[in-house]
Amino acid sequence: MEKQMKNPPKNLKQGCTLLYCWSGINLFLSALILLLVVSGLQNSPLFSMVFESAEVAELSPKVIGAMNCLTILYNSYAVSMSVLVWFVTRNALMNKAKWAFWALLVTIGIAEIFAFIASAPFNHVRWQVNVPLSLLYIIGMVLTGYALHKDKVGSVSQPG
Repeated sequence: MEKQMKNPPKNLKQGCTLLYCWSGINLFLSALILLLVVSGLQNSPLFSMVFESAEVAELSPKVIGAMNCLTILYNSYAVSMSVLVWFVTRNALMNKAKWAFWALLVTIGIAEIFAFIASAPFNHVRWQVNVPLSLLYIIGMVLTGYALHKDKVGSVSQPG
C-alpha cells in the first residue's frame, strides 16, 4: 500500500473528501437496500417508486422475484464500486496518481449518466439521490482534476 501524502494540495484534499462522501452515501444506501431485500423484509424500492400499491398487488410472484433479483444484482455492484472508489481515492488519487483521476472520472461518470437515463422513463423518481450524488462527483472531480493538472492549465508554449 502506498504511503499517504503528508500535505496534499487543498483542492486535491477537498475533491477527495467529496468523492469519499459520494462513496459513503452510495455504500450506505446500496448496503441498506441489499440488507432489506436479501433478508426478505422488503421488496425492491422500485416497486413503491414506480407502481401504485394496487398495481404491485396484481404483479405475479415471478415479476416481483425478477425485480428483486435485479435490485440485488445492481446494489451488490454499487457496494463493490463504492468500496473501490474509496480505496482508489484514498490510496492513489490522494497521492496525485493521474491514472486514478481518469479511472474515477470514467467509471463514476458512466454510473451517474446511466442513473439518470434509467430513471427518465419514470419521471426521474430517484432525483433526490441522483442529483446530490452527481454534484458530489462533479465538484469532486473538478477539484481533484484542477489540483492534478493545474500546471498544464493556462500554460502556452512560446514558439522558439
